[in-house]
Amino acid sequence: MHQFARQEINRFFSTFDGWKITPLPETAGYDRQYIAERTISGNKESNKVLVSFEKKVPKEKLEQMRSSVMSPYGQVHKGNILLIVPQNSDTSSVPTDVRIHFMNSFAFQGNDLIWTKKPVQKTEEEKAKAKVAA
Repeated sequence: MHQFARQEINRFFSTFDGWKITPLPETAGYDRQYIAERTISGNKESNKVLVSFEKKVPKEKLEQMRSSVMSPYGQVHKGNILLIVPQNSDTSSVPTDVRIHFMNSFAFQGNDLIWTKKPVQKTEEEKAKAKVAA
């Protein structure tokens, strides 16, 4: 699951553009936090990223993300917050200043978290073989 989440983060913060993504220490559960940072022309940009696999995003985690976080180099980060959640998640408690991105790989169907994969394109010949075999 986290490999797919990391791919979602890389869509926003490409290493080609100079972004360095650092995972923060893991907490209990499936949620993960990252810091994406880069320096361009002496200006440091940083973003906090929360990847949540919960149906309803807890306010406590977002408030924790708002607090200052120390980077591996000892600097204090204050920047934008990006929340990455599965499709159909309840984001009603998310403040307006937090950017929300819905994952392409996961979605909620009712209360169940499901993996959404690309539909398989079958040719007419393969469909006919499947009917004969059935």
